[in-house]
Formats: sequence, C-alpha cells, structure tokens
Amino acid sequence: MLKTYRHLFFDLDHTLWDFERNSDETLLELFTEFTLHSSLNYEAFRAEFAVVNRQLWQRFDQHKLDKEGLRQLRFQLVLAKFGIQDDDLAEQLTGVYFARCPAKPHLMPHSRELLDYLAPRYQLHIITNGFDEVQTTKLKSAGIDHYFDKVLTSENSGHRKPQPEIFALALEWAGAALPHSLMIGDNLDTDMAGAIAAGMDSLYFNPAKLPHQKAVTFEVHCLSQIAGQIL
Repeated sequence: MLKTYRHLFFDLDHTLWDFERNSDETLLELFTEFTLHSSLNYEAFRAEFAVVNRQLWQRFDQHKLDKEGLRQLRFQLVLAKFGIQDDDLAEQLTGVYFARCPAKPHLMPHSRELLDYLAPRYQLHIITNGFDEVQTTKLKSAGIDHYFDKVLTSENSGHRKPQPEIFALALEWAGAALPHSLMIGDNLDTDMAGAIAAGMDSLYFNPAKLPHQKAVTFEVHCLSQIAGQIL
C-alpha cells in the first residue's frame, strides 16, 4: 500500500546545503589570507580538515564531545598533523571559518528545484545536529529558509540524531503523525538509524552509491529522484 506523506523532515548539511563546496571555498580563503602556503600544501590541508572534521562530528554525535570542544579542536588537530603547534593561529582560523563558512550559499545539485516542487505539496521541516545560529545562517544565506516550517537543532531540541527523542519532538512540534512522516538525509548512522529507531520512514540520499545493509524505506542517488520515489 502506497503511503501518503504530509510531513517531510530534511537533514541540512550534505543533504541540501553543500557542506563540501562551501567549506572548501572557505578553507582556500583561509589558506591564502593566513599565508599557510609557506609551510603547507593546500590539498593536504583540505584533505586533513575533512578527516578531522568527520572524526570530531562522529564524537559529537556519540556524545563524546561538546560544542566548544568541537570548535576548539578542529584546527588545532589539523595544524598538529603538519607539526604546527600554534593555538593562536588555530583560534584565528576557527573564528574566520565559522564567520564565513555558514554564509556561503551553495546547495547540493537540484536542491532548489526539489524544494520548489515539494513545498506546495508537503509541510517541510529540518532536523539537524548542527547549532542554532550556524544552521539559521546557512538556511538564510542559501535562500531556502522560507521553505521550512519547523527547524530542530541539537541545541533547541536538547537531543541529537540518532536519538529517537529528537524525532518524537519533531513530530510534536510539527503536529505530524508518524505514518505520514518521512526523514530524508545522507547519514546512515544519524538520519537513517535515528528515523528507523523512531519508527519513521526514511529516505537515504546516497550520491556516492555506498554499499550498506541499512533497511531504509527509499534510496536515491540524486535529489532529482526524490519526487518520483515518494509520489
């Protein structure tokens, strides 16, 4: 039996907002302005940032790291990889990165077309492990804040994906019934696992076509495929 969805809950980073492109642009600006080229290779710097950032977010999602630790450690660990022990430089990089990166406007391919199509048909919401001010800035900078009714973050909800509590709270805030709700995201461990644990249908956005064993309701490799999957 085909379900009729009324509420669609989106992840933000890597699903709608193109974190990689926005972050890479910001890192290149920092690399140039702080003359890091005198001692570092940009591609190595960018690659190490990606590794460190992913590891720190995993620790944050697992409640092994708090917000301040996440921010403080990121550039310290990246610089340390290249033998640079400079807390002042790490703090400066952190400040500029967090001022600029969320203000970048780039979206994942087909995001805006998808939202234009879905908005008249569904109530759209965000569930993100990001932080209030940062995620609000991203939504506004990308010009997509007006599409969403409710925006739940790890700060304003007091919970983080994959905790079922954040999904329960999302349903409560949105006035949504579980059978008519769908979670859309790119992360198997937070978006998909959390939705499944909460009993919510899930749509896995998997642009890299990574193999997995997660029992998701739907899977797409491009955002342009979503409308055909759920309608």
